[in-house]
Amino acid sequence: MRKKNCCRYLLASLLALLLTTACEKDGVTVTQIRDFISLANDDGYIENLSNRVVHSYYTGPQGRALNVGWNGTGHAMRGFISFDLSDIMPPASRELVIDEALLKMYEANTNMHPFDGAGMRAVNCYLLEYGSLDKSDYDLAPFADCGTITSWGYNVLKEYPLKITSFMNSFHQANPTTTKFQFRLQFVPDGNVTPPSPLTSAMWSFFAGDETAKTDYRPTLTIKYHYRDQ
Repeated sequence: MRKKNCCRYLLASLLALLLTTACEKDGVTVTQIRDFISLANDDGYIENLSNRVVHSYYTGPQGRALNVGWNGTGHAMRGFISFDLSDIMPPASRELVIDEALLKMYEANTNMHPFDGAGMRAVNCYLLEYGSLDKSDYDLAPFADCGTITSWGYNVLKEYPLKITSFMNSFHQANPTTTKFQFRLQFVPDGNVTPPSPLTSAMWSFFAGDETAKTDYRPTLTIKYHYRDQ
């Protein structure tokens, strides 16, 4: 019985070795997984006032958050998060392949009726490259529209995932040396309104990269990836 178990162990080890060798020969490594937390210094939200105002975060009832929606004077707000993939960039002779990219946000609060006040709307996510956040980024032309991340709220701490694999691969292929990129979250549509519109003070908030008490709820980008020879 021991001989059989020993033989099985040797066969399994040999098979694993052959698979590993084949992968190395083809220039491919086993898929790896890495979680990236948004860069607090480049996160923020912007109020669409006549002279736009940039905020690092909003201190809400649940903690530090980024607002998407409308402020108390009816001016629209858009949220921005930033990531840097420097740690997984390949050496010169190899190419990064993203097998899966999953963006995750966590709700901090929903105030009033941003999703169904004065018509139905959802929060869309756009892939950008703005570097450091400033006023001009409010309506910067996006690289891609990644789609709707949520069409409803009212559930504090809920995770809102969005699969963005194809957009990330397209971005990387178009910008192979760029490691830093951003996402803009906004309601669609999200024009300014005049009080007493039902959208005045209506907003959806998600935890910011600056959040310190609930660190597990910061914006996260989970990347599954491997390298291959160019």
